[in-house]
Amino acid sequence: MDKKKKLAAGIAAVCVVTALLGLKNFFTPKEQIQSLERNSPGAGETAVNLEVRTDEGNFPIDFQLEERIYEASELDGVFEEGKKWLDTVWLGDNTSSDSVTQNLYFPERIPHLGLTVQWKTESYRLIQSDGKVTEEALSRAPLNTKIRAVLKYGEFEKSYDYELRIVENVLQGDEELKQGILKEVKSRQTEERTQNEMILPDTFNGTKLEWYVREDPVWPKIFIFGNLILVLIYFASEEKRMQQIRDKSKELERDYPDIVYKLVLLVSSGMTVKGAWEKLIYDYRKEKNNTGKVRCGYEEMEMALREMNYGISELKAYENFGKRCASQNYIRFSSLLIQQVKRGARGMNQLLMQEVMASEILRKENARKRAEEAGTKLLFPMVLLMAVVFAVLMIPAFLSISI
Repeated sequence: MDKKKKLAAGIAAVCVVTALLGLKNFFTPKEQIQSLERNSPGAGETAVNLEVRTDEGNFPIDFQLEERIYEASELDGVFEEGKKWLDTVWLGDNTSSDSVTQNLYFPERIPHLGLTVQWKTESYRLIQSDGKVTEEALSRAPLNTKIRAVLKYGEFEKSYDYELRIVENVLQGDEELKQGILKEVKSRQTEERTQNEMILPDTFNGTKLEWYVREDPVWPKIFIFGNLILVLIYFASEEKRMQQIRDKSKELERDYPDIVYKLVLLVSSGMTVKGAWEKLIYDYRKEKNNTGKVRCGYEEMEMALREMNYGISELKAYENFGKRCASQNYIRFSSLLIQQVKRGARGMNQLLMQEVMASEILRKENARKRAEEAGTKLLFPMVLLMAVVFAVLMIPAFLSISI
């Protein structure tokens, strides 16, 4: 089944399912309703979408169904339930109201009951309205104080008082020693504010103290960033190597039509393949000495000639040439040269001319690609120039607007 048939089958299946659902909705009688259930107090409104049917026609009716509100007779029970919930949460992380050492938890709402809570403290210098126990309260500990929770629902409210005792947070072990030393240092700092130097304590409660400048270890940073840099260098070098390979491949493709055309021309004039090869390398060396331009295709040919001079057979040198270039065009051309050497000119001239025609097509294709690449490279400077032009035109216009 082709793509068009699959698409048609899918559309048909959707149409069938839609039609069945429409028929079911049409023939299924709707159940008439007489009432709507409200949300419980505090749960909020509900969006209602109804249809009303009359002798004059059917009409859509949309509205917000408000939550239920408590009757006055219910409120005492609701307030008591709210107090029970507050009893379980207001201490926060403290274990008992007789030993408060940390901040209290003052919720502003009781969502499941729809009640709001207002907190009042006996002294905001001891406990703030958000439940925070102040430093002054902890420094004056132990002390007793009170807080009041006012539960509200509309115009109705009810207050509940809580008694608590703020005590000093008893530290143990190393934390106690640390806080004690810190307190001693702060005390000395206050006493010696007029001195050029602050003398650090050498003992604390019989414990000998030795002071050193704390230094963050450098080795984790060196380990992480060093390895990261090495990885980045590796990938950068790999990318550079791959880019060099891509650049060389492009250079080889550019040189291919020129190499094929010249070599076939020389072979067709009666020269041997090796003689034509040497002639191309001789001309390339002269051009390279004059211009300094290096061409990858001719460099590979020169390496093949060097192999022949070192004793490698001519056929093997042509084969190695095609493999080093790693291009289908060069591999095919090297195989044609090998056949030319083996079989001579008989039947090979036509194949070589076909390769020349193919290389001309490749030359045009390479020229088109270079033109496209040049256009792409010019895109960013054009966008940048456009932004500069807009800035030159718009900035003076904005500056000239009087506010």
